[in-house]
Amino acid sequence: MRFAADHRHVETARGREFAGLARTLFGNVRLDFGGADEEKSAMLSAMLGACRLTRLEADRHVVFGERAAAAPDDPDAIKLILQTEGSASITQGGLHAPVSINALVIYDPCRPYVLTNSTPVRQLLLQLPRQALPQAAVERLAAPFTAHAEHDGMCRILLSLMESTIYEIGHLDAARRSSVGQTMIDLVRTMIGEGPAGQVVNPLDLLLSRIKDFITRNIDRPDLTVAMIARRMGCSVRYIYRAFEAERLTPAGYIWDLRLQRAATKLREADGHSGEISGIAFALGFSSSAHFSRAFRARYAVSPSQWRKAALS
Repeated sequence: MRFAADHRHVETARGREFAGLARTLFGNVRLDFGGADEEKSAMLSAMLGACRLTRLEADRHVVFGERAAAAPDDPDAIKLILQTEGSASITQGGLHAPVSINALVIYDPCRPYVLTNSTPVRQLLLQLPRQALPQAAVERLAAPFTAHAEHDGMCRILLSLMESTIYEIGHLDAARRSSVGQTMIDLVRTMIGEGPAGQVVNPLDLLLSRIKDFITRNIDRPDLTVAMIARRMGCSVRYIYRAFEAERLTPAGYIWDLRLQRAATKLREADGHSGEISGIAFALGFSSSAHFSRAFRARYAVSPSQWRKAALS
């Protein structure tokens, strides 16, 4: 089934519908719940441009990817699993790899595999187009590739991005979904050996892009602090500061400068009387009109009211 209105891009299934949607979205799979309770299963899935991100939870079960090549109607995608709860393992190419919490496992579903979920599980699954990866990287996926967040900064960023995106999926427009999907592709390419156009991607650059996007979308929130941003990005406060170092900025400095830019835009559209100017200041997180006036004058060399008058002249 699908959500209505602005959730049309999201697909969901529960219970007995779970296995059917899994075959539709993932292609060459067969699910065996054995004596487990299939009714406990739930899935939510959405397209992110060329990628698909899926959240699923289910009782213990086994997934068989039995065909060595995809059928004509199957999605031609590389898969990535993030385990958030439970215990699982994947066997492919003669190798056995655990699917552990806070680790990513990347594999080629066109090669036969068995994914054993030995306990009830919660997982995030990312599918990205095969052609989005270098051929050499795809060839290396004859066996599963594993990365751990505690050892790999790139993995930690991708893990956080997947979790935050699925949380916000109902509120993202098509352009934002596509942008997030491309960022995920870039991260995966870099993790398995090659960034976009053969370039090495700096994980801090990708993190900074995510931070700036998050700040832009939440600039009106009075609780927009570095600590809150770090929680949403899934990293430490120190890592947030490191992301801004290359631009010789602090996170707080970036936030306040963006708020002043937003205020300048709003003032051009305002009547300019003191009440409305104060309203703009408080709406953008300034503690007082005096605080706003001092910061605005330091940034633009004129007062907010003078700025408004100049815009009208």
